[in-house]
Amino acid sequence: MNLEQLKKLATALTKSRKQPGLTFSFQNGEETVSLDKEAMNAVLREELNKLCGVDYNNFDRNKHDIFDLIQVSVDGVVAPELEKSFMGFAEVRQFGPADQPMFNVVHANKHLRERAFITKATSAGVYEVFRIDNPKKLTVDMLAIGGGAQISIEDFRTGRIDWNEMVDIIRLGMEDRVYDEVLAALAKMEADLPTVNKCQTTDFDAKAFNKVLATVSVYGAPVIMCTEAFAREITEGYQWASESEKLARRHVGYLADYKGAKIVVLPQSFKDNQNAVKVVDDSKAYIYPAGNRPLFYIALQGNLQLRDVKNEDWSVEIQAYKRFGVAAMAANDLGVATITSLK
Repeated sequence: MNLEQLKKLATALTKSRKQPGLTFSFQNGEETVSLDKEAMNAVLREELNKLCGVDYNNFDRNKHDIFDLIQVSVDGVVAPELEKSFMGFAEVRQFGPADQPMFNVVHANKHLRERAFITKATSAGVYEVFRIDNPKKLTVDMLAIGGGAQISIEDFRTGRIDWNEMVDIIRLGMEDRVYDEVLAALAKMEADLPTVNKCQTTDFDAKAFNKVLATVSVYGAPVIMCTEAFAREITEGYQWASESEKLARRHVGYLADYKGAKIVVLPQSFKDNQNAVKVVDDSKAYIYPAGNRPLFYIALQGNLQLRDVKNEDWSVEIQAYKRFGVAAMAANDLGVATITSLK
């Protein structure tokens, strides 16, 4: 297979994550070959083994073709996966390398327009609040996602993992970095919110939580965004629960909605191999009116860049680099609830 066919094959494999029955067809001479997911992995593994060869010199000659395959796969899933994770709270867009990352801002509630402000990183990496100069356009300052990981191509070549598992090693690392910036922006936004928009209790306190919910409800139907650990705490007591709520707690562990507000559970993971530091703060729940506008604007710029680094022991490390930016927009219609016992 030539490089363009291999790129299409790698792209098809990443799409098979969401479409298990997806097949890939290509022309081999006069014969049309059709591959299912298992066969796609096998063929890509065979072709990658040809590119890598048996020594470093062969890998060195073909590494840019190998990097192209990884790049099209990772870039094809990062934006959709981020958008899915934030469930309407964020607008995620991919921009070209020379584009100025800019979003069109729509104010569903015209009374909020004069009170709108944005939160984004300064050149020193600190999040600050800025008034919006142009209420219809929002520019996003770019940062860099960078990191290294022990090369996982060998794991794919030997069949220990499939292509999508290898791609996820890079994708998840990038997503964690975006989450870090989103949470940094949220922390700054929380500090600047009116007191009535916030509550902090040792355990879940329905009365305090309901007050924040009522404040946000003035601006629209609220949605609650939190981790599963926080979602499991949301309740007004078993005696108040309907049969459907009792079933949800029994089978899922948390409610699908609370007082008409949908509960969106953020994916959680650990930053380290010791399970000591979580990516998302379990103690926080963010309440936001659904459908007004995105709370976050996440810009991805240019293609994923890859390079190899040879270590002292001659093992090879692949380093990934991509530019991104996060800006958050609020107008006193955001609520934050904190359960300190979950910290």
